[in-house]
Amino acid sequence: MWHRTGILCACIGVAVVASGCNDLPSSIGAEFLPDTTQLQVLSSELVPLIESVHTEQVAQPLFNTGWLFLGRYRELEARVLLRFVDIPDTLAGVTAEDILEATLILSPERYALGDTAGGATVVPFRIHPVVRFWSPLAIWDSLFANGDAATLDLTPIGSWNDPIPLRDSSEPVRVRLNAAGHALLAEWFRRQADSQSIYGVALVPEPTATSIRAFATQTIGQLQRPLPTLEVLYRRAGRVDTLRLSGGYASSFVRPPADTAGKLLLQSGVQYRVRLRVRLDALPPLAAIHQVQLWIPVDTAAFWTGNREFSRVLQLMPADSAAPGYIQATATYDAATASYATKSLAAMLEFWLRHRRSAGELLITLPADVLYSRLDRIALLPGMRMWILYSERKQP
Repeated sequence: MWHRTGILCACIGVAVVASGCNDLPSSIGAEFLPDTTQLQVLSSELVPLIESVHTEQVAQPLFNTGWLFLGRYRELEARVLLRFVDIPDTLAGVTAEDILEATLILSPERYALGDTAGGATVVPFRIHPVVRFWSPLAIWDSLFANGDAATLDLTPIGSWNDPIPLRDSSEPVRVRLNAAGHALLAEWFRRQADSQSIYGVALVPEPTATSIRAFATQTIGQLQRPLPTLEVLYRRAGRVDTLRLSGGYASSFVRPPADTAGKLLLQSGVQYRVRLRVRLDALPPLAAIHQVQLWIPVDTAAFWTGNREFSRVLQLMPADSAAPGYIQATATYDAATASYATKSLAAMLEFWLRHRRSAGELLITLPADVLYSRLDRIALLPGMRMWILYSERKQP
């Protein structure tokens, strides 16, 4: 019985294969990969495909991104600058003595980097008047590279010294301004007509801070998020009233670490990314690239991840800003090999090759949603590996 069944199955199999081989290929399939095509592989272990790799810093402002960073962690220092909008034009006669109370209100976010022991963060800070104009394009170096005196009035107008609880929903931080702060507000009321000369305030962490905390602000499309607010209780014409000013201009400024020599770093806030140069001269001029794999090893012990899991995805994009967006790729973390890996770089290399380039440069960076909402650092290791699967097109 088993013998007859085996013969029958074999006959059916031969018939199917034979009929399949006799079918003519479709008009698309006939031109896809001829049966004489020879697939070949280039490996960076045998051929120098990766020419160079290094860390670079981008001067990227953190203006109205939805998050504000304040505090200190290791060699990082994060400050906040706020300019308040919608100052009424009816308060020019209000003096410092008329101001009964003035309070800066900040809304903590869940994210924190550094010491979070005991469910709280220690981020003591001072509030200083800003004495010079700053724009949405300002970065740390443009304001603080030559010291604080050129940008800040060194006399504080308020301070915060209490731990900030680390919860999903935290009570606002409320900082009372002192008499110097009341005098500053009265000056703003007098100068309201020339609002461009009202430069706002800076939040500067104390040297004793042991963590960096995120606070909420608004950005385009997120108008439901709370804004930093200045609440002023004042007396005028025998009546007490309340004014609430919104921080319409809100920026974070993060001092970059002094030394990154020999390190491959990705970090938001200070905008570190990695530039990688790929050699193409080992490929034939008319090569058709079918698949490219890149392995990026990492040192997880050197990560700075705060109280969130590190990003499991990296963004890979061509350094040439004129290149089409569709050739961008992603790399996904593989815990088994402690590396990020991508299989989707073929379009990028094919683009470079079609434009007759002997080499191409790509940028490795964090995804956009991580770049502005965290200060996480990912440390890459040398020893990146690449292999390219390709075939040769027919010569013209």
